[in-house]
Amino acid sequence: MNYPFIYPGAIHMHTTYSDGSATFPHLIAAAREAGLRWVIVTDHDTLEGLPFAGWHDDVLVIVGHEITPDHNHFLALNVDTVISNELPPQQFIDEVYQRGGFGIIAHPDERVRNSFKDIYRWDDWTIDGPSQRTGRVVGLELWNFMSDWGEHLTERNKLALVLYPQLGLSGPTLATLAWWDRLNMVGRRTFGIGGVDAHGFKRKAPWGEIEVFPYPWIFRTLTNYLLLPEPLSSDATTATNQVYAALTAGRCYFVNRLDGDAPSIIFRLSRPGDLAEIGDTISLAGGPLLVEVDVGADAYARLIVNGEVMTSGIRRIRQTVTDDGVYRVEAYWGGKPWLFTNPIFVTAADAGREGSL
Repeated sequence: MNYPFIYPGAIHMHTTYSDGSATFPHLIAAAREAGLRWVIVTDHDTLEGLPFAGWHDDVLVIVGHEITPDHNHFLALNVDTVISNELPPQQFIDEVYQRGGFGIIAHPDERVRNSFKDIYRWDDWTIDGPSQRTGRVVGLELWNFMSDWGEHLTERNKLALVLYPQLGLSGPTLATLAWWDRLNMVGRRTFGIGGVDAHGFKRKAPWGEIEVFPYPWIFRTLTNYLLLPEPLSSDATTATNQVYAALTAGRCYFVNRLDGDAPSIIFRLSRPGDLAEIGDTISLAGGPLLVEVDVGADAYARLIVNGEVMTSGIRRIRQTVTDDGVYRVEAYWGGKPWLFTNPIFVTAADAGREGSL
């Protein structure tokens, strides 16, 4: 299927309804200034922002909430009731899905406590979604901007990291990427996103109060691009469902725009008469497939198959493949992580034939 419409947006942010410094009008203006078309607001344990959900000129606002016990944070989406943060993780996930929602495991691999933040790690990685997982999709926040930056912060380097934030970024942890690959390899469909975790924290500096980091600035960092077969609807409910459908199908990729934008990339597997793009599934029954990658800039691109690097190249990759697996793309600028796609799933030629007679 062809997905000619691409919409940039941001996930995971907070307003004055929880611990953010921006009101909704401020946040929406910042999103527009940063060139975003949609945002998903996830205040802590509250849905007070729901009256702001919908179109605001050219910015679509979607309101969920972040379930925030001491650890094990979870972005609950498509729910109209606040799910208690006093429930154990498996129970609050199950309740999200029982209420017709879905969710994203937030910043799963935090390990550092410092003056800026505590450790909000996802403790039990055997809990990766609802108890009844068949047919249900879960998201994983592969890269959380504020979490990554905060993990690198020390008393010695904090001024340098405020002035030069990229010094405090290392991208998704290897453990998180490996977990994501394992889940998709065993059929537990899990889409990956980049989250900004915007708060606009106010802190004192020698020269006065500063904001770490202003919303218009952080909205130009980790940006998720949704691939749609048709434009976003002018009807807010329909448009919101389009965003949810693209996310849960994994029809998206994300980029750290601090190192350059990538508003359009190529990642597809094809043969004459057959085409699969990000989020799609394609069978080897019709023969070998050609992988084509073009990340739109002279970055170092890697084709990852079942968690292992299959091949790499500068900007472009072309490769014939004959093996089933979970195929995705990563790209790096100067050794720094930059772009991550969701997978294309390749099934074996004989998949599903057993027991069909």
